[in-house]
Amino acid sequence: MLKFILYWATFNTLGRLPLSFLYALMGATASVAYRLAPGVRRNIDANLRHVAPEASEAKRRSWAKRILRNVALYYADMAHLPRMDLKEFFEKRLIFHGLDEYLRPAIAEGKGVIVLSAHYGNPELAMQALAHLGIHVFALTEPVHPRVSALMDRFRASKGHTFGPVNRGNVKRVFQTLKGGGVVALMGDRDIEGPKEALPFFGEPAVMPTGPIEVGLRTGVPVIPCFCARKGRYVIEAWVEEPLRLERTGDFEADVRAGMLEYIERLERRLREDPGQWAVLETIWDGDTEVRGQRSEVRGEKSKVTAGERGDG
Repeated sequence: MLKFILYWATFNTLGRLPLSFLYALMGATASVAYRLAPGVRRNIDANLRHVAPEASEAKRRSWAKRILRNVALYYADMAHLPRMDLKEFFEKRLIFHGLDEYLRPAIAEGKGVIVLSAHYGNPELAMQALAHLGIHVFALTEPVHPRVSALMDRFRASKGHTFGPVNRGNVKRVFQTLKGGGVVALMGDRDIEGPKEALPFFGEPAVMPTGPIEVGLRTGVPVIPCFCARKGRYVIEAWVEEPLRLERTGDFEADVRAGMLEYIERLERRLREDPGQWAVLETIWDGDTEVRGQRSEVRGEKSKVTAGERGDG
């Protein structure tokens, strides 16, 4: 209850501030957090050592500060979202690449689309602009405390999209949305809930979520990687990429792995371009084989859910 009250008061207070002041406040908060959170600093640095092993310590510190600032600005954007002018954001603060080349044609086919993003820049903010274009999305979010998740998802949904935490019911809703020709937004760069597998990521094994690729293979809908980055203080630049080349060879696990490796290759390219955009505060490369074994069981359970939605079991 205390955590919910804290989040409620913070979001409802911060959201009423002018965006310029809110950004300045959250930027200062990020600077304080960098000094007072050594564990988070170590996690970020451990990730950056994999992404850019040749970078100097000073360069990694600079990226780490930007990462914390990006995380702080993410929460600022969420608090401000109910009061944001989507038309103004789309026309003055957003640079979109590939929207007409890849996303709109895929939607027009009416078979459903999976937008696969990462914690890079602020993909949620870029996605909000789609509502201005009449494109509405169902997105899975990270499950936290139930009441806090519901509060955050209400803010996220204030412009017309639909959000829900990862759970069995919302996995079914993913399939229902795709079956109806809708757009589903998922994340592919961090292990949260659902099926997963240890895969090479910057040359070393890391546990990565395979659920989006599994859903794409089971449904046959296009899986389109989308990434975005903060440019300066207010501008978001977003890229809609060519759909992944998902193939069905009869070996489902091999097909999932092939699709994941293509996605990982694209993610690695973005991360190399600007490591300071990767807003992940947990270590990605943990090397815990026992945990991986437990996660593979979760994958099997989630696969039963997806198979049931198709009518396979």
